[in-house]
Amino acid sequence: MRARFLLVAVLAVIAAAGYTAYAGGSVYRGLDSGRQELVAAQLTIKNAGQSGDVSQLQTAMDQLRRAERDFEDAKARARDDPALRLAGGVPAAGHEVDASVRLGAIGADLSRAGQAAAAVAIQVAALKQKYTGRALTADDLDAILQQAQAIAKTYSGSIQAIGQQLRAAHRERAEVTTTDLVAPMRNAYDAVDRALAEADTAFTRYQDVRQVLSDFLGVRLPP
Repeated sequence: MRARFLLVAVLAVIAAAGYTAYAGGSVYRGLDSGRQELVAAQLTIKNAGQSGDVSQLQTAMDQLRRAERDFEDAKARARDDPALRLAGGVPAAGHEVDASVRLGAIGADLSRAGQAAAAVAIQVAALKQKYTGRALTADDLDAILQQAQAIAKTYSGSIQAIGQQLRAAHRERAEVTTTDLVAPMRNAYDAVDRALAEADTAFTRYQDVRQVLSDFLGVRLPP
């Protein structure tokens, strides 16, 4: 009887360990999938910036939405999965689980910030496409200015949304100390730090509404 009980107990431990590994792997796959979508969106937006292709920007928007979903799913799994919550009771493992939750939150924040920027870029690219390849008349310039002013209103909301998401991402990042994390997680946070620095720099420039619209449209807008 004791031997049988011991066997059942051992099998239960093995099963629990296997499920925890599976759950942890599921979180990793979600985070990595979100990262890949985010990187793909960044490349798509870069290419669209050169071509002014609205469809490419819409593709980037879809990629950013998928990235947000993947990051949110990974965050929820890391936070709520019973096996990972149990593992989180062990200090070292708990630090890793918490870092995973916050990594998912940061990824989702950056994805939403990207969506806010892409929404404006789609409007601007559509306006640019409308006038590309033709000599602009005074009436055209006046129409562009009026439409750019309408876009600027959307742009103002976009600035607020991006700023809010970046602040949220920085708050999450400030809660994580990376010195005790395993190497892959430290590397992930190194990438996060680079991404946040790049996003902050881009956001500073992005707030100059007229300059950005002028660059996008290839037309100098009056002050």
